[in-house]
Amino acid sequence: MMRESFSVLEIFKKSSKYLQERGISSFKSDTEWIFSHILKIKRIDIFLDKRFVEIDSEIQKLRDAIIRRGRREPLQHILGNVQFFNCTIKSDKRALIPRFETEKLVEIIVNKFPKDFNGTIIDLGTGSGAIIVSLAKQYPNAQCFGLDKCTDALALAKENIHLNHCHHNVELLKYDWTRDSKDFDRADILISNPPYLSSKEWEMTEPEVMNYDPKSALVSENEGLSDLESIITLSPSILKNDGIIALELGKGQCDNIYKHFDKLFDEITIEKDLNGIRRFMTGRLKA
Repeated sequence: MMRESFSVLEIFKKSSKYLQERGISSFKSDTEWIFSHILKIKRIDIFLDKRFVEIDSEIQKLRDAIIRRGRREPLQHILGNVQFFNCTIKSDKRALIPRFETEKLVEIIVNKFPKDFNGTIIDLGTGSGAIIVSLAKQYPNAQCFGLDKCTDALALAKENIHLNHCHHNVELLKYDWTRDSKDFDRADILISNPPYLSSKEWEMTEPEVMNYDPKSALVSENEGLSDLESIITLSPSILKNDGIIALELGKGQCDNIYKHFDKLFDEITIEKDLNGIRRFMTGRLKA
């Protein structure tokens, strides 16, 4: 029986067009990632057009993945993971997908502390564990803690800790900073990418965000400021003397957050993301 075969480039063009017609702005790049992932080839190999697909199961996997993306399921969920600060982070509906811009938050800490740092790091609202896993790998002698109120998120974070072989210096704790009492030791570094969208901003997000990211990981009361303000208020009880705090902020929140920051912290720095938004704020706890 004759088996029909298709060139990878031929299928790619049809798949890319399918996603374009469904309003996926990154249709070409997303198709490249899906083909590279499923066929185990380099993205450049797609365009060299030397590979043919003859196995029905491969064709079906490609078709299923493209249809899922066409329905606006996030690419990271389809691939099953995302690269974050040189770590492979498993990604699914249990926690917020780690964003590229949040790597800058980790980079800020890495630029402040040497490789042999052996203090304590606390990540509030750890979610998938991307931040604390990245820092645990960067600082193998540090004691790292990822705190979150969501059981599902903590389960995903645990998988990512083991996936990245840093279980020896990371511990996860269930903790809700809005209601739970603190029962952990003070830290040298407090880092957090907390919920900071307003309800109105969340309603304007893309389907990939609204339908797949947990709303509780994105939306905060008081126009998105409530969780950031709570963390700042709690920080003197979480940080050691002269401890460092590093936060990711929402668009347009910097001035409001600075008013709270200035009461408790010295050496305040504000850094912009790649879009020029004042996105990150750090400071040292006043003595």
